[in-house]
Amino acid sequence: MQTGASFEKIVLITDSKDYCSNDLTVFDRNIDRVNVYYTNQLFKAIQAFHHDVVLYNSPQELIDNIHMHRNDLVFPFWFGENSRNRHAIIPAICEGANIRYLGGDAYTKIVCNDKNLSKLLCKKAGLLTPNGSIIVSSNDYNILNEIYYPIVVKPLFEGTSLGISDKNLVFNKVDAIKIIEKLIEVFNQPILIEEFVSGKEVSICLVGWKNKVVAWEAAERFMDGDDDYFINKLYTYVEKKSSELPLFLRSVKSQITKEVYTSCVNLFSLLDKVEFMRIDGRLNNTEFTVIELTPETHLGDDAEFCGAFIAGGNFTYNSIVKLLIENCLERYQSQNASM
Repeated sequence: MQTGASFEKIVLITDSKDYCSNDLTVFDRNIDRVNVYYTNQLFKAIQAFHHDVVLYNSPQELIDNIHMHRNDLVFPFWFGENSRNRHAIIPAICEGANIRYLGGDAYTKIVCNDKNLSKLLCKKAGLLTPNGSIIVSSNDYNILNEIYYPIVVKPLFEGTSLGISDKNLVFNKVDAIKIIEKLIEVFNQPILIEEFVSGKEVSICLVGWKNKVVAWEAAERFMDGDDDYFINKLYTYVEKKSSELPLFLRSVKSQITKEVYTSCVNLFSLLDKVEFMRIDGRLNNTEFTVIELTPETHLGDDAEFCGAFIAGGNFTYNSIVKLLIENCLERYQSQNASM
């Protein structure tokens, strides 16, 4: 396998789609796919770093042409559908073919895609998580008698608030069962229930490898004119996909305690090949509670990951993308030197 800084092409793999965000519904799987606008934006940023960029629209295209990319760097921006393993497919293909790729490996992607399993790693790293449990069928409904309301009800393996509207914040067992049954019907997967945590909607974003963090930021998603909009509200698909709501990001890095930051680095190190990730949670004064982990994060300039670094004032969109690529290559170079 080629390591170090030398490579021929960057292979961008995406499954973006041209759609109008305002036309999406809570169960529309296009919620979990990026708009083609963002793929074009990312393509141009990568091209500014390295002129020779290849674009594929599926894992199959990569497989069909894999013999051409032994000396290249694969940049996954593919989100997939209807599989709990979808985020792990591209890394697995690359590892099987001994091709370098940017971002988390198959283990990292699978662990983080499981909202319950990922919480175990968060606790190991010293991060707070909400109390919760998994419901697979009606046989588990007794759990609903043992949890403190209000609770959040959501699919275990989905992202981008797919299946999550204001109705998923419930205040009693009867309403919880209604949402659970609907989610099981639509997604055919276990359902996670968690005690609701109030606070600012905050993402802590890291770039690096193992315990070496080369850059990090923390940003709050807020509503212009209503600072308390998210305090007691879910961040649903409506807010994430709306082009009309006055939502912005601002840096709250100064509000993240040294203890919380150290725990985030511990988590980053535990996952090993992750390279960049977003830790989403709620910030209440100085207490940060993790809601979910996202190592296959949306990389648009106004999305939480890149947007956090831009809000911090030290990066442009192109410089973030450049940092991601350089960090990945440095990790491979270091790995090769230690062999």
